[in-house]
Amino acid sequence: MKNLCLYIVGLFILLAVVSCSKNKAKVICPPVPLTVPVQTVKFQVVDKTSGQDLFFSQNPPYALTDIKIVFRNSSNKLDSISPPLKEELPTGSHFVYAVSNPRTPDTCYIKIKSLKTDTMISTFATTTTACSTTSFLNKVQVNKNAPVAYASGNVIVIKK
Repeated sequence: MKNLCLYIVGLFILLAVVSCSKNKAKVICPPVPLTVPVQTVKFQVVDKTSGQDLFFSQNPPYALTDIKIVFRNSSNKLDSISPPLKEELPTGSHFVYAVSNPRTPDTCYIKIKSLKTDTMISTFATTTTACSTTSFLNKVQVNKNAPVAYASGNVIVIKK
């Protein structure tokens, strides 16, 4: 009986030592990719009454040279894209521009010929894991309207 008690006490001591151990598993991170994903904003400009795309419809009222995007670059100087890149999909076409230095928030101005300038504010979020920190486009706000959640396939619609 004495040996059984010593055996049980020994088991409890061993269990206490093992459960209080400070050896934590180390996180093994995969190799860092060679390319950093580029954040892009996709948008199209449509007529507010008819819904017709002003650049990519069958007989568009504006040419691709009539649109210009202006934003501040990382050196705080104005930079422009004229015209922005066109992305064609089976469901339709739209404009796309890359945000090279994502910061929160990123503001750009979209100017179409003699129409009023539109202001688009992109908000980025950051995800941090044990291995990396990444930023992604989270919300987009156009002309002080309520911001909309943005996913990678979203196309922001600007009504003129």
